[in-house]
Amino acid sequence: MRKLLIFLIFVILTSPVYSYQYQTDKVYVEINPNEELLSIVYYLAFGADEFVIPHHDYIQDVEAYFASYKNHTAVQILRQYFSDAETIPQRDYKLFVLDAYILQFSNPPEMKRIYAGWQDSDLDKIIDALRTFAQDTNFMEFFKAHERYYKRDLEVYASAIQLLPPDEFMKHYMNLTNVMFEFHLPYLLCIHGHSFYAKDNGTEIYGSGGMPPLVRRAPPRTLWSLERAKDTIFGLPLNAVYVNNRKFDELWILDFIYHELGHDITSEKLDEYYSSEVEPLRYLEDTIEEDMPYLGAYDIHFWFDTMMIYESFADAWAYFALSHIDKDYAEWNLQMQKAWGEFWQDYMITLYQKYTALSIKENRSFSEYIPLILRELVEKIPPENTKEIYENNVPVTPLRALDDTVREGEVVIVYGTQNPDKKGSEYDRETAEIVKSYLETFYSQWHEYIKIEVKADVNMTNEDLRKDLILIGGPVSNKVVQQFEGYFPLRFVYKNGAWILEKNPEFGSVRTFLITPDNIKEIPFMELSYSSPQTSLLLAIRNPLKKDNYIIWIAGADRYSTRRYRNPTYYLVSYEIYDGEKIEDGFYVQPLLSS
Repeated sequence: MRKLLIFLIFVILTSPVYSYQYQTDKVYVEINPNEELLSIVYYLAFGADEFVIPHHDYIQDVEAYFASYKNHTAVQILRQYFSDAETIPQRDYKLFVLDAYILQFSNPPEMKRIYAGWQDSDLDKIIDALRTFAQDTNFMEFFKAHERYYKRDLEVYASAIQLLPPDEFMKHYMNLTNVMFEFHLPYLLCIHGHSFYAKDNGTEIYGSGGMPPLVRRAPPRTLWSLERAKDTIFGLPLNAVYVNNRKFDELWILDFIYHELGHDITSEKLDEYYSSEVEPLRYLEDTIEEDMPYLGAYDIHFWFDTMMIYESFADAWAYFALSHIDKDYAEWNLQMQKAWGEFWQDYMITLYQKYTALSIKENRSFSEYIPLILRELVEKIPPENTKEIYENNVPVTPLRALDDTVREGEVVIVYGTQNPDKKGSEYDRETAEIVKSYLETFYSQWHEYIKIEVKADVNMTNEDLRKDLILIGGPVSNKVVQQFEGYFPLRFVYKNGAWILEKNPEFGSVRTFLITPDNIKEIPFMELSYSSPQTSLLLAIRNPLKKDNYIIWIAGADRYSTRRYRNPTYYLVSYEIYDGEKIEDGFYVQPLLSS
């Protein structure tokens, strides 16, 4: 009874004043009114574009309440602000900058400057217009009337925070005297997540703004995340592959939060030692861009010479934090960090383990060890060894395979014609055309022409077979799949009147993770086979006929499940299997070493 009473008192003391807020002694989380003001004015300016999350009922209310303000000065000035953004990533970047700026001001309608660390006269004009919009529309009346919508998202964030409270975790590695943690989130707009740092009357504030997911960093794996995910680089629709797993949602949010806190505790020292220690590590990022030049062009994290060094420090902190509560999730996410190009992350993890222990032992802030980590990183990955280390650590993935196409200049999508049911062959051909249309959008930001050809399996030449390939369908329907299936880690076999997806025991080493409605866990590669008629797969391997090229295979137990992975452009796994109930992700390397 005493424990229950203490718990109830805690709930009362920490309950937010509003249902769009959550607060404890040192942690504050909210659906931020400033960010939502920006989101709504953005929607009025551009409609339901690549950044607007389809909260349909909420959008109807926005349309009804703000209908007479679609030509307001704030709407016009926002259109002007984005007028020079020629690509979706450029718009993403400008939105992220504006979002970070707006967090320096108090809530509408006053929107007074409360932090003075960053001032920009052009952005101030936008703030002035947004302030006027908030006053003219009585924005806060709308905002408070829709707390029930915001509460749904806030509940997930609040439960995530309770899994690994930042103040409890971070106190071991930094001085928390006069420190607060704040996490600010929009609701309507998918704004690129970013770190948040401010000083206010002697109090330091660490946290984040914007929101996950960055689809091409941490693709959604649950229904909740999929409903909020937007491809804010190409605007492509996402595949309907998900489980219902609240714990996974919480871990996914914590990964974002601790990534941004990782920036907060490392960026100052990285900036301080930039010329002497960080800039000389540029060769690490160069190695990624040499292998994946298109990633380096469209992903804003590569737009600055050494941003990937900063990202790797933040990613390592996220791994370190989450490994305390779910090692399997942390390991799964680590494999995707490496697939994104951070081939040195295993070394970073080792260094973080070493220096976090020293931080506790010597009672010093972890940030003091950043220069030592930088120096040891050079020792562990000298420039002359980077390519070999890269090849031995970066998994083969569909993303990496599709990036190779910009070097080759072409990719062939191959559909099968062997299905006795000609409707099945026609359906696979249509699937190939859908994949082609997605690739046309995907490659639209590359500066050179990419040839995307759809071919029937019977029309493939020996020269074609050596190219970058995307194979559609299983071994019975597609002759080219028959030719290569011995090289795949997965294969369909027909048993007892049904197609079973089995593992190839001769394939080699695979890290395998299973995501179910209950948890995520690492499992042996050979543990599971799949007999569900909904089974679908997506995988990538090096082309055995020309090993600096790749093969992507998209297939399923039937023609309909084959089409489930029709958008292969955002996957940081070597393979993925989905059977309607669970997701299996596999990671493997296939080093291509110079002779």
